[in-house]
Amino acid sequence: MKRTVCLLLLLFLALFCAPCAYAEGVEDFYSEQMQQSGAEDLPDSLPQETRETLESLGINGVDWQALTSITPESIFSEIGGMAAEHSQGPLHAAASVVAVMLLCALCSGMKLSFGDKQLGSVVGMVGALCVCAVVVAPIVSFIQQTADIIQAAAGFLLACVPVLTGIMLAAGQPVSSGSYHLLMMAAGNVISIVSAGVLVPLLNIFLALSIVSAVSPGVNLGGICDAFHKVVKWILGLCMTVFTGLLTVHSIVASSLDGTAAKAAKFVVSSFVPVVGSALGEALQTVTGCVKMLKSGIGAFGLLAGAFIFLPVILQCLLWMVTLAACEGIGDIFELKEITSLLKAVSKALQIILAIVLCCMTVLTVSTVIMLAIGGGGN
Repeated sequence: MKRTVCLLLLLFLALFCAPCAYAEGVEDFYSEQMQQSGAEDLPDSLPQETRETLESLGINGVDWQALTSITPESIFSEIGGMAAEHSQGPLHAAASVVAVMLLCALCSGMKLSFGDKQLGSVVGMVGALCVCAVVVAPIVSFIQQTADIIQAAAGFLLACVPVLTGIMLAAGQPVSSGSYHLLMMAAGNVISIVSAGVLVPLLNIFLALSIVSAVSPGVNLGGICDAFHKVVKWILGLCMTVFTGLLTVHSIVASSLDGTAAKAAKFVVSSFVPVVGSALGEALQTVTGCVKMLKSGIGAFGLLAGAFIFLPVILQCLLWMVTLAACEGIGDIFELKEITSLLKAVSKALQIILAIVLCCMTVLTVSTVIMLAIGGGGN
C-alpha cells in the first residue's frame, strides 16, 4: 500500500510539475535568445509616433505574451483615435474651399446680372488661386512627411534583416537566411534612396504641372500629367510583381534545401552518436523549434510595427482624398470648372502617394509573411 501511494504521488508530481518546468525552461531560453539576437533593440528603430502607439496597445518589445494579448477592440480604438487626430487638417481645408466656392458662385451670379463675360473667367482664375493657396501647402508638407515615413520604414526593415538572418541561421536555415538577407537589404536600400532622392522632388514637380494645367487653360499639360500618372502605376505594379515572384522562388528553393539539411543533421546525430544519439536528435529538434518560435515572435512584431508605421500616412491620404472628392462634387454643382480641375489634379497626386506607400508596405509585409510561411516560422 505504501509503495502504491508513493508511486501515485510521484506520478502526480510528474504530471503537474514537469509541464511547468518545461514551460519555464522554454521561456528562459526564449528570453536568452532574444537578448543575444538583438531583437530587444528593434523598438528603438521605430519612429516615435509608432513606439507610442505600440505602447498604448501594451507592446513594449518583442514579447510573445504581449503580442498575443492584443484585442481587435484595442486596434480599432487606436485607428479611430488616429483618424480623429488627422482629420482636423482636411476639415479646415474643406471649410475654406467651400467658402471660396460660395464666393465664386456669388460672383458668377453677379456676372449674369451685369452681363460681363470676362468676369466669369477672372472669378474662376482667382478662385482657383485661392483654393491652391489653401490646399497645396498642406499637400506639399504631406509629401515630405510621407517621404520621411517611408525612409523610417526602410530603416526599420534594415534593422530587422540582420536579426532575422541570425535567427534563421540558428534555426538551421542557412540558405533561406542568405536569400532573405540579400533580397531584403537590396529592397531596404532601394526604398530608402528612392524616398529621399526621387519621391519628394518628383511628386512636387507633378503637383506643380497639374496645378499649372488646371489654373491656366491655355497651357495644356493634362496629357503629360495623365501619362505620368499611368506610368508610375505601371512601374510600381511591375516592381512589386518582380520582387514578390523573386522572393517566393528563392524562398521555396531555399526552404527545400534547408529542410533536407536539417533532416540529414538529425539522421547523423541519431545514427552515429552511441547510446544517446536519438535523445540528442530530439533535443536538437526542440532547440530548433524554440528558435523558430522566436522568429515567429519577431516576425509578428515586424508586421504589427510596419502596419502602424504606414497607418497614419494612409489615413491622412484617404481623408484628404475623401475631402477633395466632396469639394469636387460641390464645385460641379456650382459649375466652377477651374476649381474642380485643380482639385482633381491634387487628387491624382494623392493617388500616386497612396500607391507608393502601399507598395512599400507590401514589401515589408510580403517579405515577412513569406519568411515565416516558407521558412517554417512556427514549425
